[in-house]
Amino acid sequence: MKPATPKTELTLSTQLRKAVFGGSYKIIRWFPLAIMAGALAAFLSLRAAEPDTPPTVRVAGIVLKWIRADKEANYRRAEPMIREAAAHGAKIVCTTECFLDGYAIEDKSIPLEKYRALGEPIPSGKYFQKLTSLAKELKIHLIAGMLEADGDARYNTSVLIGPDGKLIGKYHKQSLGHEAVRNTPGDSSPVFGTPYGRVGIMICADRTEPAIVRRFCAEGADFLMCPSGGMYGPKSNDPIVQSRSRENKIHIVFVHPAEFLVTGPDGTSLANTVLGNRLEISADQVGSDKDENRVFYLELPWQRK
Repeated sequence: MKPATPKTELTLSTQLRKAVFGGSYKIIRWFPLAIMAGALAAFLSLRAAEPDTPPTVRVAGIVLKWIRADKEANYRRAEPMIREAAAHGAKIVCTTECFLDGYAIEDKSIPLEKYRALGEPIPSGKYFQKLTSLAKELKIHLIAGMLEADGDARYNTSVLIGPDGKLIGKYHKQSLGHEAVRNTPGDSSPVFGTPYGRVGIMICADRTEPAIVRRFCAEGADFLMCPSGGMYGPKSNDPIVQSRSRENKIHIVFVHPAEFLVTGPDGTSLANTVLGNRLEISADQVGSDKDENRVFYLELPWQRK
């Protein structure tokens, strides 16, 4: 038999219910659940107030000195660095401007026909095919700078190759300056889709033209890559790149034979290393103290617009 509840205890319990809850058994029974629900709602509210952490992608810059007009030597030097980048988890790997021909346009003493022969068609060119095979093997997005031959025209070009080895797109440098005597300027600012957002690829002096950079952003770029080979360093280059980032609220990755620079949407410098004081070396300087090269990495935040 169940023991009877003492009268004094029952009376006290009843009085307490009436005083606090108006005598409602239901309120007493659901009160703990109400507390839990309120705590959970408060927790979720706090979590919702916290800013979402955007995903990141590892980007690598291949900072490597040019050997002028020697495509085989430049490819041979860059390939192991690209492999190193992929082995260390990079999903987007970027070379310098015209890494393949060593920015031969700089030397106007190179006979015109020899210069033009350094260009190759895309996608059938010999070294372009090597690059597609490499990107496919390593399963990376590869941005590579080269001289493109398209009929009679020669373009300072950067290609974007996907991890399946296929050409996603290519970009022709628009701001040519001294290059215009031998190269043809591009006339558009295309943006290319990747799993990590939409990327715009500008080349070197394009960064000095606010209108060119704005067009990439107007096309919906989530971040910009800038293979380069001209001005570099905190005095002549970095404030320019920082300004373009700040104006457009966008990340820019600048890859140069003597510098790796990444700027954030507010114009801050997120990564910045100057490596040596030269852009090119001769063949007999390979491996010397003048041949300073390195793979640089950054975990780049991205968030589709």
